[in-house]
Amino acid sequence: MSSESDSPEVQKAKTFFHYGNDAAQKSNFDYAIMNYREACKLVPDNMVFRQALRGVQRKKFNNDPKQVGRLVGMTNQPILIKAKSARSKGKHPEALDLCEGAFLNNPWDVGAARVAAEAAEQMGLGALAQWYVESVQGVAKDADFFRFAAGIHENNESWAKAIACWEQVKKLNPNDQDVNRKINALSAAGTIKRAGLDEALDHRAAQAQAAAETAESLEAKLEKLKQEQLSPEQRLVKEILADPKATHAYVELADLYRQRSELEKAEKVLAKGLKANPDDAGLMQIYEDTQISRLKRKIDSQTRLVQERPEDTGVKVKLDELTAMLDKYEVHAFRRRVKLHPEESKLHYELGLILARTGAHDEAIAEFQQARATTNPALKIQALYQIGLSFEANNALKLADRNYREALKLLEAEDEENFKALHYRLGRVAEGLGNNEAAEEHYNEVAAKDYSYLDVAQRLRRLT
Repeated sequence: MSSESDSPEVQKAKTFFHYGNDAAQKSNFDYAIMNYREACKLVPDNMVFRQALRGVQRKKFNNDPKQVGRLVGMTNQPILIKAKSARSKGKHPEALDLCEGAFLNNPWDVGAARVAAEAAEQMGLGALAQWYVESVQGVAKDADFFRFAAGIHENNESWAKAIACWEQVKKLNPNDQDVNRKINALSAAGTIKRAGLDEALDHRAAQAQAAAETAESLEAKLEKLKQEQLSPEQRLVKEILADPKATHAYVELADLYRQRSELEKAEKVLAKGLKANPDDAGLMQIYEDTQISRLKRKIDSQTRLVQERPEDTGVKVKLDELTAMLDKYEVHAFRRRVKLHPEESKLHYELGLILARTGAHDEAIAEFQQARATTNPALKIQALYQIGLSFEANNALKLADRNYREALKLLEAEDEENFKALHYRLGRVAEGLGNNEAAEEHYNEVAAKDYSYLDVAQRLRRLT
């Protein structure tokens, strides 16, 4: 992933990128976004970093622009004002990062894409400017944006893309007098460019080959051959020995071991990495996740033993011990993460799930209430649902009812699974409060969608 020519900033960015990938695979999108964003700050023109960031931002909305709230435009307006101000002052990297803040709220924000593209172009990053406009062209509906996008594509000599944008302008504004003139000019420019392209490419390739042969000494070639003969594991070990603070090397080596299911080796490598980099929070999280995976694997193995030997009390005791150990470790790990990133709603939610699983419902409710403040509608609904479950567990049925009803108000019409789950819980709460009529109404709502849902059929028969 790295080479000796990489600057410290690039190596650090690659480490953040790796943390982001690891978090994204675990669907910890908030943490993934944070790390991808740090990587983009360090290397603004890296398209892989930028695309990964946008991909995860959009996954939070299930890749559906319709899931973006209607009032997000008002939320993003002050952010874009700051971004434009930064761009006008020549603070282009700051402008890009502010735009990424707007993309957190709406990953398809056309205004943010335009400001970011302008900043990228002023930085001399034409390809990045082009990517920004292309990333939102599918949702753009404004002729002025397509004029702007056409200019970006023209500057990058992407004649066909520029022409396509002018075609969109013509579609949106048929009376625009500039469209045909611009399309003809771009077509001519493309033809002229292609006329000498083959000859220029052949000449350039020959020059590049000659320069490469001259620049690369025999000694460098030999060293390259030696490196190619090393396995990925050997190369990473060599890199760690050369630089014990090369965080990315520990992470990549641990990944190799995890892919082989050698979790103990992965844990040892990460432990060494933490010893050399004790303040690296990202490395600590990967170490914790590896430890959690090891414990879960042991629990799975012990569970099979319990099933095979149900009369053996010793194996059951061992399973209980391992389960308690996992609970304690996960609570400690996620408390550390929440303390480090208190603004991340998903972390509060995950800690709440762990606390609820261990029976600490008062503490779980506090974490779910923190998660409830999220701008992500899906996470907000789940947080309210979990608050209701924990209030039910504490026998605070009226408070459970209140949270279930609040979650119900946020549902989209097509969200049948949450609709059934919430009405079912509301039915259970109504039964607990002795209001059988209300319980029957809620169960009927579920039965109308899915009569086989849990035990709703039996409960309806009993009530009627």
